[in-house]
Amino acid sequence: MNPDDALAFYSRFMDKLRSSYNHEKIKLQDGRFAAFMNVEIVNDGPVTINLDSKIRD
Repeated sequence: MNPDDALAFYSRFMDKLRSSYNHEKIKLQDGRFAAFMNVEIVNDGPVTINLDSKIRD
C-alpha cells in the first residue's frame, strides 16, 4: 500500500475507533503516522492487542 493510501486507511480506522468507544472508559491514543517513536505500555486489563507490521521470512 502506498503511503498516501496507508495514511487515509489509518485515519479512517482511528476515526472509527474514536466514534465506537466510550471515551470515559477507554483511553485511545495514537502518535504521528509513519514516525519512528518509542512507546511504553502498562498492561492493566484482560487483553493486549499488539499490531506488528514487520514482514518476516
